[in-house]
Amino acid sequence: MSGENQRPARYRLTFALDVLADLVAVQKADPAALEAAQAIIDDLAHGRVQGKLLGERRISGDLTGLARVKFDISSRRPQRFRLIYRQVDEDTRHVVAIGLRDEHAIYRTAVRRVTSA
Repeated sequence: MSGENQRPARYRLTFALDVLADLVAVQKADPAALEAAQAIIDDLAHGRVQGKLLGERRISGDLTGLARVKFDISSRRPQRFRLIYRQVDEDTRHVVAIGLRDEHAIYRTAVRRVTSA
């Protein structure tokens, strides 16, 4: 879709400082997954995806107030990556972390980021 025909985003996105490093790590894990990460960020901004609400987790900690969206390259199942975000208000979503679900690491990263913010 060309930029002039693209609809404006439904949500304003803000990002935790380390999300850029998260995207570099996604690319290192699977270069094709970077494009999938960019697409899921666009979907989140345009309201095409709604994350699953998270809560207290025995393994990773308290994720109350956060939601997650699964993503991966189109042919890959199960989906390996997660985008964790918080709905700030009716117009703003804050991306906390993006990365591999592997051993719940992305969830522990999200807990660490929200508790140190």
